[in-house]
Amino acid sequence: MAKKHFTTFEEQIQILSDRGLLFHSKETAIQALKRYGYYNIINGYKDSYITIDDNGNERYKEGVSFEQIYSLYCMDRYVRNAILDSTLDVEDMLRNALAHTIAESFGEEESAYMNAENYHSGIKRKSRFKRDDILKKFQKILSDNDQEPIKYYRNNYGNVPPWIMLKGASFGNLVNFTKLQKGPQKNRVLSLLSGLPAETIGSIQEVKDLLMDTLFVCLDYRNTAAHGWRIYNYESSSTFRYSRILHSRLGISEADYRHGKGKTGITTLHSALSFLDNHSPAVSLQAGATVAIEEHCETYPEDLKCLQDYINFAVVDASM
Repeated sequence: MAKKHFTTFEEQIQILSDRGLLFHSKETAIQALKRYGYYNIINGYKDSYITIDDNGNERYKEGVSFEQIYSLYCMDRYVRNAILDSTLDVEDMLRNALAHTIAESFGEEESAYMNAENYHSGIKRKSRFKRDDILKKFQKILSDNDQEPIKYYRNNYGNVPPWIMLKGASFGNLVNFTKLQKGPQKNRVLSLLSGLPAETIGSIQEVKDLLMDTLFVCLDYRNTAAHGWRIYNYESSSTFRYSRILHSRLGISEADYRHGKGKTGITTLHSALSFLDNHSPAVSLQAGATVAIEEHCETYPEDLKCLQDYINFAVVDASM
């Protein structure tokens, strides 16, 4: 494979033109490349618009323009923002549910709620347990974090209660800390998130699995969106286990699931979010993504079918 060399914006335009890409305004295209970069716009979003000739060279399909690819890139940015907005809401809900449960179960004193015996040990990694890794990060928040109100509680009370300490925890730590909760505490956290009785969650494993899978898939999408990767057709490494509760709503059978349907994807994530007690994450995701797709497809309607293969809220709406 040939080594990639630096090219000017004008040279990038010429390379694309030579491959058959149309430009309605080269000046506007150069501005877009200056702002967001060739790799982000072209390499990230060209796949649906190219063919490979007999010599193995890329050629753009007839009629495809830079403006169409750039519009898809912009659409995806809006979908990423919808993902971020939605998952920030989930993070806030989880932080509050964890804080309430920890304080309710173990009290507000650091010495009590930071006791490792309160939690499952988790997976052992390099002679350390996941629990110990997370508690070490929490201890660093308690002792070193100078953000308010953590610093205020540390300096004025000599103790930081869990609802204050967890303000300094990342979404990833919150999700993994939820996984490490013992039965009664995990059921309570998931009850606060879903609005279902803790007893129901404790007695129906499928419900508990669905809620935990939702948190981990949310985390995966959140991290991907925050780092600016393409999101509309992203398949998360965390996946949903087969659930009649979730997948029947999507019209996905066990056979469909075994063939890869409903394991991940924005449509599946949106459906899972709709099971939360607070519907705001599902609503904000659907609203933001729908507007983005409609704006793109108003100009490029030929892209609609492809996009609906990845994001199709109508499937969920029809079953609710």
